[in-house]
Amino acid sequence: MTLDSQQPTSPQTAARSAGEAPAVGLVRNRNFLLLTGGQIISYLGDFIYSTTLQIWAYSLVPNAASVSGIWAAQYLPYVLVGPIAGVFVDRWNRRQIMIVSDLLRCFIALWPLLVPPALRLPAIYLAVFLIGSLGRFFSPARSGVMQVILAEQDQPRAASILQSSFAFAVVAGPSLGAGLYFLVGPYLGTILNALSFLVSALCILAMRVSAQALQPGAQRRAEVAAGEGRTGAVRAVLTELVDGFRFVLGSRVLGVVMLLLVINWFGVGALNALDIVFISQRLHVSPELYGPMATGSGVGLLIGSLIAGALSRKLSPRSLLTGSVFLTGLGIVVFGFQVWFPLALFFYCLTGLLQGGIEVGYMALVLISSPRTLIGRVEAVIQTSMFIASVLSIAIGGYLAQFIPVYILFIIGGWLTVLAGLIGWFGLPAKIEPVAASPSSTEAGPEQPAQA
Repeated sequence: MTLDSQQPTSPQTAARSAGEAPAVGLVRNRNFLLLTGGQIISYLGDFIYSTTLQIWAYSLVPNAASVSGIWAAQYLPYVLVGPIAGVFVDRWNRRQIMIVSDLLRCFIALWPLLVPPALRLPAIYLAVFLIGSLGRFFSPARSGVMQVILAEQDQPRAASILQSSFAFAVVAGPSLGAGLYFLVGPYLGTILNALSFLVSALCILAMRVSAQALQPGAQRRAEVAAGEGRTGAVRAVLTELVDGFRFVLGSRVLGVVMLLLVINWFGVGALNALDIVFISQRLHVSPELYGPMATGSGVGLLIGSLIAGALSRKLSPRSLLTGSVFLTGLGIVVFGFQVWFPLALFFYCLTGLLQGGIEVGYMALVLISSPRTLIGRVEAVIQTSMFIASVLSIAIGGYLAQFIPVYILFIIGGWLTVLAGLIGWFGLPAKIEPVAASPSSTEAGPEQPAQA
């Protein structure tokens, strides 16, 4: 597939009203501008809030466990909520899901300010868990909305813009959060995050998209409603969840993408947790220098996302994803051999820059290769698999670091990432057609009748 190719048409597509057709060109796309504006503000609020809560939790109970609890509460929803959330995203109106998720998160974010001091730390954990759980609904719903409001040729650049917005928040949010906390306490950072969810909800509310396009599975849901009554709602949800796994594993594109990302995260997951150990043991510098390295990686991610957006005009999502993963692996291998901090910092920032290409290529491939009726489950399946691989990597890497020098683990992880890039390059077809044009699609969006 070339990014300049036009989206395949069908009688159903031609019959749509002009008001439902996505505008070609992001600058003229009012819906995308509203979505992006809300997400920029929301991302910034997220990182201000996350930093505020970590400092606040440590001030309440000054030990590492108090901060680790926040990370556990943030990651658990990926496994406990993510897969099931994908099922309901494919059932319900996706814009309504996003609006309700934002409004609920607006109120939940304020909880730690409202409870008695004795309950403040548990309230922080609960708020983080619930906000993360609602995020498992919001993220795949946003992907489904993007399929509707964006022309195919605009999707990679749209992914680049959203990823750049996220990277900007990574760079600016923690500094703002820490500064606000030490200036006025946890109140302003918490309130700002709540307001950011409210602004995001208002932006999504202002979008103009037909209800039918935002809930492509509505007709099928009505047809199986009677069956759910007989077999039970729980069984129906589990059946649809299994359908999502089957579709991903049965799709050459999505199956290879998931395998690539699982191997990649199994290789690099532990490295994120061992960075500070590497700095101390291999580079022989103060762990305090991890801060500049993390900031440099965030800046690299921001620049890389912008570059990936520009390259998406000439390169396919397949090339962006697999090439970025392959080069990231080589960068990690070279980084693992470093003993001089300035040179290590350079390669660390380089891997952050390449991460932009990974995210842009991944998002574009998922949008192109997922039917609208399955996008929620597809994203949930892939993200949950990535999370499990990362957690396993952290556990195994933390254990092996007791016996093996950390830089050796970095080199092994880098070569695993190189392998992931090669698997993706040779496993993904050179020409990838949008799933709506494929006669083998198991479920169809609103523009294509389901195949018998």
